Amino acid sequence: MNFHRKFSFSHLHLAILALLVPLASAHAQANKSEAPAISSQRPETQSDSKGDEKTAEMENLKSQVKQLQSLLEQQQRALENIQKRLDETDGKARTAFPVSSSGPDGAVSVSTDLRTASLEVNQAPKNAPAASQSQPPNKPVAVAGWDRDKGHAFLRSPDGAFETQFAGYAQLDFRGYQSGDHPPNTFLVRRARLSIEGKLERYFDFRVEGDFADTASTSLRDFYVNIHRIDEFQLRFGQFRVPFSQEEMRSDNLQDFVERSLVNNLAPSRSPGLMASGMINKGAFEYQIGAFNGKGLLAANNNGTPETAIRLRFTPWKNSGEFLSKGLIFGGAFTQGRSLGGTSVRGQTESRSFTFFSPDAINGKYIRANGEVTWMLGPAAIRTEYDQTNQRRDNLGPGGRNLPGVVAKGYTAQLTYLLTGEEKPEVGVVAPKNNLFDDSNGKQGFGAWELKFRYSNLQIADGTAKSNRAESFYFGPNWYMNRYVRYLLDVGFERFKDPVRTPRPGDRNFFVVLSRVQVAF
Repeated sequence: MNFHRKFSFSHLHLAILALLVPLASAHAQANKSEAPAISSQRPETQSDSKGDEKTAEMENLKSQVKQLQSLLEQQQRALENIQKRLDETDGKARTAFPVSSSGPDGAVSVSTDLRTASLEVNQAPKNAPAASQSQPPNKPVAVAGWDRDKGHAFLRSPDGAFETQFAGYAQLDFRGYQSGDHPPNTFLVRRARLSIEGKLERYFDFRVEGDFADTASTSLRDFYVNIHRIDEFQLRFGQFRVPFSQEEMRSDNLQDFVERSLVNNLAPSRSPGLMASGMINKGAFEYQIGAFNGKGLLAANNNGTPETAIRLRFTPWKNSGEFLSKGLIFGGAFTQGRSLGGTSVRGQTESRSFTFFSPDAINGKYIRANGEVTWMLGPAAIRTEYDQTNQRRDNLGPGGRNLPGVVAKGYTAQLTYLLTGEEKPEVGVVAPKNNLFDDSNGKQGFGAWELKFRYSNLQIADGTAKSNRAESFYFGPNWYMNRYVRYLLDVGFERFKDPVRTPRPGDRNFFVVLSRVQVAF
């Protein structure tokens, strides 16, 4: 470093001057010893004159030496202060970023951005000659770190045109049932998912997600490419969620309850297809229009008619800043398609304790309709939804006659409230004000605590005695230890219209307990 070179050069000056001081003293002593000999050989007046000149010269030389010594002492003290400050600064930097290092093949520098902690990697070719001081340093080829806002790791090019984000979550559940005709009480790894998403050349988004806990079907969940040049119009291709139902559209790791409501039996999930979407006026209006196979994960269509879907959402006062109105969101969705030899919707409770309506064979056209309202009020959130599905059963009766279609209607409403004062995001992770243990700011507390309640009702009819209805009440707390780890506890009461078709024949009511420990990053 230039400082170290300057520091060494000053030490050289000190050494030279230290040698000059004794030399000057020796010279003065020699002049004193020679003075008597000279005076004996010359006249007395000339000797006195020469002696005065020598004395004046000596005094002048001593004065210069003292001045130089004083100047050197000042420089020494200044250098010691500078060195002390550098040592203190270096100590703080090492404490904050102990991973910073450099090597012969590249250099790593640390970004101190408040929202991201990143490393810039300067990659140099092996065995490359050392660069001169006048040459600029190599440009970083990658920026890696941890995005604190999104809560996951990333790898990004310096210009931001390429980015890859690594995320995942895992859920360990427990299902406990009242005695009766139901599955056994059990622990369950409900989901264990890893995803890679990012962008290519700035305007091409991608996402790949797999579920390692799924042993019954394909592990692939999401796989798509999204062309995102402007927010108002985007194109997506691949496998992803059919745009229907706000409850279904929220990610599994963001649900407020262990399982989605009864109404979710009527919502489609992921399917191969394509979709156009966009946001207008900073998200005050959103739309999604797409065409899909509509037969499930990686499933091909079995007829020539795709399932088409449209979904609209309105947040008219989003940008107003009014507390009561800015968080009001409402909208709806509609899908239609055709099934050839498929099966109808299933009536199953949230706890999977009992199937109160087994699927019928269907054939022909089907439609789905949805209406939804969300109201975000700081720490509180209200979500309601109504779904309906009509599925035809053409040519399935005796002699090829048409049978009455399967008509399913369901609605749900839920309320959550954060007791510790955090603001509930419409779609996003709850970040506690004070984590369970010390966080990066040195604060600690008991995390964020939330109370919740949900009511759901689902009725399925096919014109026969199979028609049935169920409703459920769920309530309990959510504990957010930090933004990555949370615990959910659901206490539920499930009720059935038909007292015979229940987990406890003759008793319409059934008690369950569901819990979940989730880690997400």
